[in-house]
Amino acid sequence: MTRRLFLLLACGLLPLRAEAADEVVRRVGRVTIRADLSNAFPGGVAVVRLTGTRLGGAWALLDGRRSPFYPERGVLRALVPIDASTEAGPATLGIEIAARRGRQRIAIPVPIAGRSYPSRAVYLDEPRRALLARSEAPRDARRLLGQVRTESRTPAPGMLAAPVAGRGRGFGELRAHTGFADAESRIDGLGGQRHRGLDYSLPIGTAVRSPGAGTVLFAGPLVLSGGTVVIDHGQGVVSVLQHLSRVLVRAGDAVPAGAEVGASGDTGLAPEPMLQWRVYLHGVAVDPAVLAPILE
Repeated sequence: MTRRLFLLLACGLLPLRAEAADEVVRRVGRVTIRADLSNAFPGGVAVVRLTGTRLGGAWALLDGRRSPFYPERGVLRALVPIDASTEAGPATLGIEIAARRGRQRIAIPVPIAGRSYPSRAVYLDEPRRALLARSEAPRDARRLLGQVRTESRTPAPGMLAAPVAGRGRGFGELRAHTGFADAESRIDGLGGQRHRGLDYSLPIGTAVRSPGAGTVLFAGPLVLSGGTVVIDHGQGVVSVLQHLSRVLVRAGDAVPAGAEVGASGDTGLAPEPMLQWRVYLHGVAVDPAVLAPILE
């Protein structure tokens, strides 16, 4: 074996075997790292698993964001969010492991696939434009930002299902609201103007159900998102249900999957009767339609 090949193997920079195009496998010492990249595109999720000797804490890092590993079926799993504004191309997935001999850091080159999202102009009438200028809006954004960054170690998030019947649309769209170019960031305090959720056009009063089991973090009105319910599903997975005409739960309530938590409406910035469903993973909005099958 050449010295160069030996060094590459020792550093874990060569695959253990031939890999599928959507999977990267590396071994470093007794630890095996498997990264499922089948949904590694803007708005998607990379799934990373660790197996090997007993480990302390471990984190996956992508684009400066840390995603903890949690136990899942006998291995450690990290769900790594990819922001919808991320550009396609080569990236570096970092793995940080706390072991007996200290922290170990491993860098793995990974590809981020392309995914195109359309642009859309959203008309807001004068009363809704006035909401964006209200002094309470920045306070609400800070509150919501703190909630979507909730990182409960337990329970593990279970299956997610759409909170209403029908097909949601609009995630990832680059939206321009009448008179305002930064409406999205004014809602949750995060950067970028890609739309964070799925929109469901519905008659006012349609029952809205919890997408999965969890604990209610917030239930009530916010200036821009209207009637809002925030549910912590565990381990960094948080649902936000917006524009409700009626809220039926309170902060601190434990809700089972499918429990009725409110009714659709046209509150806040909603340009029509609707429900908006957002899912944040470690504080990053991802496409609910992508994350839901991963949690099954």
